Amino acid sequence: MRQEEETPVEELSGRTAVVTGGAAGIGRAVGRRLAREGMKVVLADRDADTLEATAAELRGEGHEVTAVPTDVSDPEANVRLADAAFDAYGNVHLLHLNAGIGGTVPLLDPDPEVWQRVVGVNLLGVVYGIKAFGTRMVDAGEDGVIVATSSGAGAEGTSYQSGPYAATKNAVVSVMESLYGELRDRKATVRAALLFPPLTESSMGNPRVEQWLRDNGVPTTLMQPEDVAELLLDGVRRGRFYIRINEAENERLFGNRLSPEFFAWNERITRGRAEAQISDTAPDGHLW
Repeated sequence: MRQEEETPVEELSGRTAVVTGGAAGIGRAVGRRLAREGMKVVLADRDADTLEATAAELRGEGHEVTAVPTDVSDPEANVRLADAAFDAYGNVHLLHLNAGIGGTVPLLDPDPEVWQRVVGVNLLGVVYGIKAFGTRMVDAGEDGVIVATSSGAGAEGTSYQSGPYAATKNAVVSVMESLYGELRDRKATVRAALLFPPLTESSMGNPRVEQWLRDNGVPTTLMQPEDVAELLLDGVRRGRFYIRINEAENERLFGNRLSPEFFAWNERITRGRAEAQISDTAPDGHLW
């Protein structure tokens, strides 16, 4: 079943976007794609050197890009990022809370450090970003969208070998669904959206991970960051909340690069997860 679509952001050119995790990977690709749409782009990342190199590269292509080194796990750093964006451009129309890190550690490991770090970036980075930007975007009274990046781990199920990552990406889904409701109830001209990238070439995705997933029954295909940027732009233009690749997007945007087996697996796992909750059975079917 196709999801209902909200009012899209009608015009991007000349408006302002902020992208966290913008130095590399999906964030870098999204920043470039939005800049090519004529947006003024603020890129944020904790890796200041790579961030500035990315911004300089985009400026060299003729785009208006500002780089703001930011640790999204720090609430005050998010406020400084918002101040920089609003001071430079007057308003923010597209906020992509994309910064994320992996985390592979057994729950039975007594050291909490990995959990604290991953929760700080993947979950609290989204919460702090909403708090720093959300009210200011709403009060400006202009059309806008706040997008957060989840993951297959937040959609199809839990990758138990990456507990911190899976838990935070599931939590991001709940946060953004809550934001959707708050914005709806306020009749805000800013809306929420949730991006579910497929397995993507990045620091957390590579051919080795693709093969591991395939060996464990997930018929996935490694996509490129530019593919995710195209998916996000298409979803924003069409006013989608759940921005995911389904079979229509697979054909229209990506030439059927993802196999029919992937979508069959996706539906089976997603429905199986819901059925396990309804029937009060074990969740083994969606533990990779």
